[in-house]
Amino acid sequence: MKPTLILSLALALSGCSEIDDYFSTVAAQALFIGLDDPSSAQSIGLDPALANGATATVFLAKARSLESISANLFDDADSVSISDSTTSVTLSPRGNGLYSVDSGEDEALSYVIGRSYSIDVYEEGRLHSAEMLAPPPPSLTGIPDAQAGSTHPAGSELQINMGQQFDNYLVLVSDESGSITYSNRPEEVSDYLDWIGGSSVFTTITVPGSAFPASGTGYIVAVAGIRRASDSAFDNFNPLVSNLAMGSLAVSPVVT
Repeated sequence: MKPTLILSLALALSGCSEIDDYFSTVAAQALFIGLDDPSSAQSIGLDPALANGATATVFLAKARSLESISANLFDDADSVSISDSTTSVTLSPRGNGLYSVDSGEDEALSYVIGRSYSIDVYEEGRLHSAEMLAPPPPSLTGIPDAQAGSTHPAGSELQINMGQQFDNYLVLVSDESGSITYSNRPEEVSDYLDWIGGSSVFTTITVPGSAFPASGTGYIVAVAGIRRASDSAFDNFNPLVSNLAMGSLAVSPVVT
């Protein structure tokens, strides 16, 4: 089959707008995280500042390769928001290409399992968007039952089963004072690219022993199973250099 015929078939099957996405210079690295049950999380000791319901973050860049994203971040998009069928919440610029919002800043932001959410960016008057369904939290097993009197040895790693496969995961551990003793959440765009990249799937995870440094202490372990949007979820963003990921945190107490 001639190359021109192959290209014509691809355009007919995919639609010109989808082909155009691959030539877009606007890239987004977006993450939307919810907390499965904020009130329950607080009742077992999670700091209220951490149990805020939902957080959305987006890094924006004008780039056509993953290697060029960090050097081409921009903070002056016309607008950045996350929306569902009824509500739109604005993300504020924080510098270095980062835009974010959480439920503590805007009560309208909520994470509802199975609901479709869209990241919407207007740049130079053009709408760029990415949409996916919010996945459920993991079903955590392997954590010693603190309510039954079971403990975990201080300084020892903890292996947790999430109950199903996910594209990635987030883990946050805090102690009784609310201080975070471990987190794998990416803070810079380069960290996010390293974290979200790759094709591995995860069913079990290992929390390092350094997350539980002291004996006779209570900790809260929060785990989110992360799912990524497919290329078809992006409209006017370049899907080759963009990611949209979502997940819901499940929490459990651990006593050493």
